Amino acid sequence: MAFLLYIEHIIIAVIVVVLCNIFVNKGKDAFLKVIVGVIKNLPGMDVIIEKVLRNEATNFMKQVNLAPKKGEAKKPRVVIPKVGIPHDQLREELKELQGKENQIEDGNIFAYMYTLPDDHFQIQKECFDRFEKAIGYSVDHDALVTEAHHAFLHENALNPMIFPSLRTMETEILSMSAAMLNGDEDACGFLTSGGTESILMAVKCYRDRAKKLFPHIKEPEIIAPITAHPVIEKAAHYFGLKITRTPIGPDQRADVKAMERAITSDTVLLVGSAPQFCHGIVDDIEAISDLALRKGLPVHVDGCFGGFMLPWVEKLGYEVPKWDFRCPGVTSISADIHKYGYTVKGSSVIVYRNADIRKYQIFVYAEWPGGLYGSPSMAGTRGGGNIAASWTSMRALGEDGYMRKAKELMDITTKLKDGINNIDGLCILGKPCMTGFSIGSNSPDLDILAVADAMEKRGWKMERQQNPFCLHCSILPHHAPVADKMLLHLKECAEECRDNKSLSKQGTAGVYGMMAKIPDKGLISDFIVEFFSEVYKCK
Repeated sequence: MAFLLYIEHIIIAVIVVVLCNIFVNKGKDAFLKVIVGVIKNLPGMDVIIEKVLRNEATNFMKQVNLAPKKGEAKKPRVVIPKVGIPHDQLREELKELQGKENQIEDGNIFAYMYTLPDDHFQIQKECFDRFEKAIGYSVDHDALVTEAHHAFLHENALNPMIFPSLRTMETEILSMSAAMLNGDEDACGFLTSGGTESILMAVKCYRDRAKKLFPHIKEPEIIAPITAHPVIEKAAHYFGLKITRTPIGPDQRADVKAMERAITSDTVLLVGSAPQFCHGIVDDIEAISDLALRKGLPVHVDGCFGGFMLPWVEKLGYEVPKWDFRCPGVTSISADIHKYGYTVKGSSVIVYRNADIRKYQIFVYAEWPGGLYGSPSMAGTRGGGNIAASWTSMRALGEDGYMRKAKELMDITTKLKDGINNIDGLCILGKPCMTGFSIGSNSPDLDILAVADAMEKRGWKMERQQNPFCLHCSILPHHAPVADKMLLHLKECAEECRDNKSLSKQGTAGVYGMMAKIPDKGLISDFIVEFFSEVYKCK
């Protein structure tokens, strides 16, 4: 016992010496930082500190007028309205929101905006109008969304205290999106510039979460099927994670058993798609969710393509497997508003099951001489135009507007799929359940890439895919008047290519065929780098 007491005294003496050394050589601030660090790591202190910080954050919100007024009733959760809000009413709401903002003309802002609403500003809006293609829902809707975009074009969401209306609109966009994805009251997220950034942020979030909760993991790993979007590879490359790709089954869905076999002690994330872009097929998210719950892992669902379509397709009565927050293992979903949400390009959401997960996405730096810095996404500056446009689009359309367009597009999709399946030698791969599918060949005498070349000679722009070779189609509003023409041309091209097999050695069919035979895919990667270098040469 005396020996243990002796050891205890030595340990205490060493600690005192170390602390004194820090105080003498590095100063009081360094000394206090160590003391705070020790306290933070005491058992149970993290919960206490988190509660204190949350209270302080709430108090600060009151100081900067971002919190609800005292006595004000809690507002109900914002959801996509059942019926779209009249355009004139939305214009009035936008005008009211804009009136609450700090006006740069007043000269009281010293950062965030570097432009004035002058003639130069007007030219920029005109240039935007010239190069922004129709959003595609309707002429009136497109005009309203563009108007909302222009009204907040130069405002900056970097600081929510300078432009509080942008914060209001962004939080309402997230609330509407979370409800659409069947998230509960705790679901939350952030707006991003597109699906790529949404998925990048999800991967960054789960990497940082693993660092905090599982510090023994030195090489965090993602498990994703081969059909998961390449941005998963980009995210792993950017943020230093390992990625293991798993096969898909004959139905083009993720092989969940293969995913389970791939899991290691370093795995920090499972990924599924709803749907995967290649073939428009929803992975078995329920099975992936169950696997994640058994293994104690989070699941990100890439719903960038289908997030704003699948909910409405399901409500129309089509068979759609569960893929959203109804699957208890799903912890985050990405969904692009600028696809089937019908807003301007550069708008997506990343939605998390709760704030405890979301907090790992946020980047902060508290020691910059320029002030306290925090950012929820890759970008610092975030233009207000896209936020206003997305908010306006979702409220203008409402559930009835989204359902109406979903029905129209599903009618076109069904017509095209049935027509393609009736063309000799062509087929639809798997069982896609929304407005995206891929066209393959079920005949050894018909090269689908030669069909693509023949279609392009007739003015179509075909999306070629590999493993297996096929053609991707995303059905959009502008396909309604050309569906019959597309089927006619596909039939003609299939007949033409079946009768002339030499076409497989020409055009892009020949190039893809040659690349498929190259054993070292690194050479193809090097070629693509050189290609991009040439394409984007400065002139």
